[in-house]
Amino acid sequence: MDARCTFSPHPGARYALTVCSGDPGAVKSRRREVAPVFVRCHALLRRAGGAGRVVKATGERWFLAHGVGLFDSAQGVRDW
Repeated sequence: MDARCTFSPHPGARYALTVCSGDPGAVKSRRREVAPVFVRCHALLRRAGGAGRVVKATGERWFLAHGVGLFDSAQGVRDW
């Protein structure tokens, strides 16, 4: 846990996250990331569930990656 959390100044462990920067219904507006997340921030994301949490500075909505639906992979295959 040496990397700084994406949402706070605390150190965090790496987790798979989903980021939505536009229409939540549009697959093209979502991307997956592995980012450091502090324990309390992870708990907030987990409690938010399918609603996610909005980062005010960017307007992006963040989710725990496995709580959001299918994505199109580069090969055109539907992935989790």
